Amino acid sequence: MDPASEPSIRASVAGALVLAALVGAVVAGATFAGDGSDVGGTLPVGGAAVVLLTGLLVGSGLGWLPPPRVGRSGATLVCALVLLVAWTGVTVWWSIVADRSWDAFNKTVAYVAFLGLGIVLAATGRRLAARLTAAMLSLVLGATLVWALLGKVVPDLDPDGDRVARLREPVGYWNALALLADVALVLGLWLGSTREHRRSVRVAGGLLVYVATLALMLTLSRAGVVVGMGVVALWLALGSERVQSGLMLIASAGPALLVAAWAFTRPALTEDVATRSDRAADGAVFGVLALVGALLVASLVVLGLRRSLDEGRRRRIGRGLVVIVVVWALAAVTVVAVATADAVASARDCSEVVNDPSRLGSLNPNNRLCWWGEAWDVFVQHAPGGAGAGTFEVARKRFRPDDRNVVQPHSVPLQQLADGGVAALGLFVLLILAGAAVCMCALRRLSGPERAAALALVAAPVAYVLHSLVDYNWDFLAVTAPTMVALGVLAGAGRDGGVRRRRLLGAFGVVVLAAAVLVSFTFPRLADRAERRSTRALAAGDFERALDEAQRARFFNAVSVDPLFARARVAESRRVPWRAEHAYIDAVELQPENPETWYTLGIFEFDVQGNLCSAYRFLNNAYTLDPSGSQWREGGPLDVSRKAVDAGGCAPGS
Repeated sequence: MDPASEPSIRASVAGALVLAALVGAVVAGATFAGDGSDVGGTLPVGGAAVVLLTGLLVGSGLGWLPPPRVGRSGATLVCALVLLVAWTGVTVWWSIVADRSWDAFNKTVAYVAFLGLGIVLAATGRRLAARLTAAMLSLVLGATLVWALLGKVVPDLDPDGDRVARLREPVGYWNALALLADVALVLGLWLGSTREHRRSVRVAGGLLVYVATLALMLTLSRAGVVVGMGVVALWLALGSERVQSGLMLIASAGPALLVAAWAFTRPALTEDVATRSDRAADGAVFGVLALVGALLVASLVVLGLRRSLDEGRRRRIGRGLVVIVVVWALAAVTVVAVATADAVASARDCSEVVNDPSRLGSLNPNNRLCWWGEAWDVFVQHAPGGAGAGTFEVARKRFRPDDRNVVQPHSVPLQQLADGGVAALGLFVLLILAGAAVCMCALRRLSGPERAAALALVAAPVAYVLHSLVDYNWDFLAVTAPTMVALGVLAGAGRDGGVRRRRLLGAFGVVVLAAAVLVSFTFPRLADRAERRSTRALAAGDFERALDEAQRARFFNAVSVDPLFARARVAESRRVPWRAEHAYIDAVELQPENPETWYTLGIFEFDVQGNLCSAYRFLNNAYTLDPSGSQWREGGPLDVSRKAVDAGGCAPGS
C-alpha cells in the first residue's frame, strides 16, 4: 500500500507547487502592474486572477481538484467580502459619479478573486499550504522591494524620482510600499529563524529583513515604521523562536539602518526635485553601500548559524528581547497619543509635512484630520447610503478648504462611510472581525512549522488593518491582493479537502459568472479607448469617425459623462451648437452633483453661445459644488456673467 501511495503524494505536492507559482505570478502582477490607486490594473491583473480562479473552480467541479473547505470563520469572511462587493455595486444607482463607482465595484470583485485563489491554494496544498504561500509571498515581496531600491541606484528605473524622492515604485505610493515592507519583515524573520529551514534559506531570510528595513526607511513612512514595529512585536510575542528571531532582526536590520542613515544625509536620495546627475552619483554610492550591507548581513547570519546558544545565554537574550518589545509597544502608544494631542492642540489638521527625513520626527498628522472631517461631511450630506463608491474626490469639493485634489480621506473605514454609507462601514467592520477570527482559528488549528508559517502570514492582514486606519490601501491591488491571498490560505490551511465529485452545473455557473465579471472589467476600458480614438479622429478632422467612436464609448459606458463630452466636441467642431448643448445638458442630468458637468456647460454657454444669463446659472451651480476650485479667478467667466445678471440684463427664468 505504501509504494502505491507515493506517486499520489508526490503528484499532490507538485500540483501545489505549480499552483503556488501561478498564484505568485498573479500577485506579482498586482505589485508590479497594479496601477497604483488607479483602475488600470483591474482588467489585466484582476482579469488574470478571475481566469485562474475560474479554471481551478471548474477543475473542482469536474472532480479533478478537491473542493475547498474554510470552516465557519472562513465562510463568514467570504460572505462579508461578497456582501461588501455587492453593496459597492448597488451604490452605482445613486452615485454622484457612477462610472467611478463601477470602477470601484470591479476592483473589489478582483479582491474576491484573490481571496478565492488563496482558499483554493489551501485546499491543494493542505498541510503545506501556509509554508508554500509564505515562501511565495517572500519571493514576490522580496522582488518588489529589490526593484524599488534599484530605482535609487539606477535613476532611469524611476524617472519621476526627480520630482518625488520618497521610495514608491513599482507600487506607486510610498505608504503602500511601506505596508509590503512591513509584511516582508515578518516573512524574513520566519525564513531566517525557523530551525527546519536550510542554511541558504535562513540567509535569504536575513537578506529579506535587510531589504525590507532599508526600503521601509526610504519610504519615509511614519505609519510604516510604527506598524512594522507592531507586527515584529506580534511575531516575537506569539512565535516559538523568539531568540533566533531577535538575533536575526539585530543582524539584518542593524546594517540596513546604517545604510539608510547615510542615505538620509544625501539630499539627492531623500529630498524632492533633485537633479538627475546628483541622483545618479549618489545612487551609485548607495548601491555599493547597500551591496556591502547585504554581504555583511549574510556573513553575520552564517556566523550566527554556526554558533549554538546554551540555555542560560538563551534565557538572558530572551529577557532582553522582552524588554525591547515592551519598549517598542510603549513607544508606539506614546507616539500615537502625542500625535493626536499635538494635532488637536495646535490645530494643524490641514497642514503639510515636508517629504524629507525630518518627517520621521514629526507628529503632524499631515492633513488627515482635515480629510477625515471632509469624509464625515460627505456622509452627512449623502446619509445613509453615501455618495457612491469611489466618489470622495468629487464629493469633497463642496467642503475642501483649498484647490488641492485628494483621492481618498486616508482612512478606509471613513472612506467606506463616505462612499457607501452605514452599510458599507458595517460590512467592512464585519470583514475585519471575520478576518481576525480566521487568523486566530488558523493559529489554534495548525502546529509545528505550518503554524510558524501561518503566523508569518497573519502579519499581512494585521499590517493591512493598521495601515487602513490612516491610509487608503483599499484602493491598491498591490497590497490588497497579497493580503486576500494570505487570508484565503489561513481560512483553509490544515483542513482536509471535500470529497471529489462532478458538479457540472456548478462548473457551468462559475464560467457564466466569470464571463459576466470579465465583461464588467472590459467595458469601461473599451469606452476609454473609444473616447481617446474619438479625440484623435476629431484632431485629424474626421468628424464621422469621431462621432462613431463617441457613440461607441457611450455604448460601453452609459454612466460616464466622457462620451457625452466627446459627442459635444464633435458637434462644436461641426458648428452645430444645439447638438453640443444637448450633449452637455445630458451630462449634467447624468451627474448633477458633479461640478465638472455644470462648469463645462457653463463655459459652453459663455464662450460659444454667448448666453451670459445661462452661463451664470450653470457656473454658479458649479461654484456651489466646488467653491475652492482653481478654475475660479477674479474677472473670469463667473464674474463676468454675474455682472451681466446684476445689471438686469436677464429676464426672470432665462
